[in-house]
Amino acid sequence: MRMRELFDVNLEALKKEYAVLAERCKAFYSQHYQKLEEILCEKTKSDMPNLKINVNGKYLFLHSPYDPIKEAKNWISKLDLKGVDTIAVLGIGAGYHLDVLFENFPNKNKIVIEPDMSVFVKLMTVRDIRHLINAKNTLFIVSDDTELVSKIFLNLRENGEIFSVSFEELLSYRTAYGNWWLELKKEFIKYSKVHEINTNTAVVFSKDWLVNFFENMKEYPKSANLDIFESCLKGVPAVIVSAGPSLNKNIHLLKEIKNKALIISAGSAINILESHGIEPHIMVGVDGGKAESILFNNVKSKDIYFAYSSTVHFDGLKNYEGPKIFFKMNTFEYDNWFERQLGENSKERNSGASVSNLAFDISRFLGCNPIILTGQDLSYSNLQTYAEGAVLKAKQDEILRKNIEQKNKNYIEETDINGNLVYTTQSMLSIKVYFEEYVKVFPENIYFNCTEGGLPIKGIINRPLKEIIDEYCTKEFDICGILRKIYLAGISESKDKREKIVKFLQKVYDESEEMKEKAIKRIDILLDILKDVDSVNTEKWEEISQLTQEIEEKELYENLIYELCSYFIQVIKNDRERKSELLDDLHEKKVCLYEGLLMQYTDIKEKIVLVNEIAKKVLDEIQINT
Repeated sequence: MRMRELFDVNLEALKKEYAVLAERCKAFYSQHYQKLEEILCEKTKSDMPNLKINVNGKYLFLHSPYDPIKEAKNWISKLDLKGVDTIAVLGIGAGYHLDVLFENFPNKNKIVIEPDMSVFVKLMTVRDIRHLINAKNTLFIVSDDTELVSKIFLNLRENGEIFSVSFEELLSYRTAYGNWWLELKKEFIKYSKVHEINTNTAVVFSKDWLVNFFENMKEYPKSANLDIFESCLKGVPAVIVSAGPSLNKNIHLLKEIKNKALIISAGSAINILESHGIEPHIMVGVDGGKAESILFNNVKSKDIYFAYSSTVHFDGLKNYEGPKIFFKMNTFEYDNWFERQLGENSKERNSGASVSNLAFDISRFLGCNPIILTGQDLSYSNLQTYAEGAVLKAKQDEILRKNIEQKNKNYIEETDINGNLVYTTQSMLSIKVYFEEYVKVFPENIYFNCTEGGLPIKGIINRPLKEIIDEYCTKEFDICGILRKIYLAGISESKDKREKIVKFLQKVYDESEEMKEKAIKRIDILLDILKDVDSVNTEKWEEISQLTQEIEEKELYENLIYELCSYFIQVIKNDRERKSELLDDLHEKKVCLYEGLLMQYTDIKEKIVLVNEIAKKVLDEIQINT
């Protein structure tokens, strides 16, 4: 085939699998043909087309000029991919290494990253690569944007499509793109940490979130919805107050701007503010642990608006006697399911990695501009965990110092805005990443970081709080009056809403009662199989399959149980598959996989039992108090 014919054949295949990439390739071919001519195509000694690219004024073959297949087989023989489910390959080149890779590892995920569009399009004109384009378990990414590529990896991991990744490259690509490849791996690690923290949080707090979700239904009818406040404070500056140690430097300035800026307290900052005689307009709570309730049980004022999500620990929310505002996060499908039962559909707030990320999003939703951060150290400035006045500060400071003395590897050294070395954690760095991503998505707002210490946040200007107050907080607004008027118009503890919640809880209880028996039976059968894994257990596996189908077809499983268990299931599934891959003995492989399945079934059963118990408890309490 001639070059154009080959290109058209490959393009048609590409359109079916990668429609957007196909359009990009088509446009590149017609608009940048000169760039394609800069990439040379020469035959190897074995009469195979090979590509040559210009690297710093010198041409470099992307494959062996003698025998690319032999080179590819040699490359494959040196790869150690045991326990790895995904192979990330730098460069498509002429595709010979991919031919061998795909043949040898058909069941592993393959992600092929080509940083040079001209190389990809050139290949489409010299080889028929339809077999590569159509290969199963394969994704082609053509981009030189390391951040974009890393986010694709993050999305794949968040969706459970990939888990452990091995980065591999040919020597030619390492020579041509070594620095770029290194930068990509750094970006991948950064976003992987975000995923790891999200996963760990989901696994650790899933039980707490579940209990809080049901317990907080008792407060839902008494709360206004954040949606009714949208854009109500357009053009009003907002100050997001976090509890970092640098808050000590400028907290006194907040007293003078009560009517000149919306003051939002993020999490534990509320106790610090009250200890300095400052009453914020809004306090935001989302954390599901008991420590969150300790913070809010210590709040003295009854005039602060408590903005909360379904995840917040129920005790502090229940005991707070002031106005409450519910908002839905973009994290949990079961919030949407609950609202559908009530005939509601709230707008979702961007959750981020911390309550401060959420407060940031809420202030923008309210129409505030500029948005100002303070107390957002993202590190332990001066080896302090919080500013003065924080609940449990002394205890946390002591724990921090002990960990630093013992050189705990969870504490990382970074450079703050003043050039000082400070300790931080991956959790804090994840908060930083979320802020940096957020301001890219919403560039129309003005953002300032007035922490006056701690880590820099890319995209947010560092300025002293006094300067920003003098420049932007000069006009007075009736912030309390605006919030009060909207709140009173929107609050209504309606009988209809309570009745819908009762109906929902009864449905949950009935379904969980039925699912509980099946979940227990499924575990019992699997335990029988584990007693003799080498026997033929066809009937038992068929029964397990039937029970699984009956459990998973329930609305409760799809909308609540699975979501709460999904991270744990994925972690166990991937872990057991990797471990079994390292085992040669068939009996040991079976035991390894079946025990992993038992762990998954047990977690599902425990969540069903918990839902059953908590739904009944909350249902009874609502009916008694009605």
